[in-house]
Amino acid sequence: MKKILSLLSIVMIYANGAIAQVTIGSLDAPVEGAVLELKSETLGFLPTRVELSALNDPSPLPNHEEGMVVYNLTEDADESLQRGFYYNDGERWIRLSTSPVIAEKWFYMPSIAFDTTIKGPTSRNLYDEFVAQLCSTAGVISSTSAPPKVLSSIPAATDFYYYVTAYDPSVFDKIVIDDNGDMSYDIIGDATDETFINIVFIEK
Repeated sequence: MKKILSLLSIVMIYANGAIAQVTIGSLDAPVEGAVLELKSETLGFLPTRVELSALNDPSPLPNHEEGMVVYNLTEDADESLQRGFYYNDGERWIRLSTSPVIAEKWFYMPSIAFDTTIKGPTSRNLYDEFVAQLCSTAGVISSTSAPPKVLSSIPAATDFYYYVTAYDPSVFDKIVIDDNGDMSYDIIGDATDETFINIVFIEK
């Protein structure tokens, strides 16, 4: 009986070691450090293909799972979703891309006017200004087949990084931006035709 139990123990230990690393398509052991290796000279790897509904919506998966990768088949008119690979960061879907420009989504903030007649400290919420322009139909002129809104949905305020990349130091001073896009600053001088401030959004 003891011999049988010992033999079963050895088999169980071997089985646990065997399933720790797996090779599919070959009897060879997988590369050291790989839990799974696929081997073929004529076949490819086909991931799960799903129809995502929104970047912040996990469906058709049951919930957000950090590290999950899928191939999305949905294409939105506003291009918030495109066909291609997406991974989940635990809160939303993020598109995988080989292009550094697409992978890092950045853009200059739409033009807004700053009142420089009142000197001293003041503030402006950059995210609210962005939403007011790009998620509204008021005053928007679009091409014939374009949706009435520039964007039908956008990430939350905390899904962006905010930057002031250049500004007129004779007008603006003590610029601070929090994670919600609220920018505080001091007006220290009168604006001229050459006064500027460049604001950049980068999607996390």
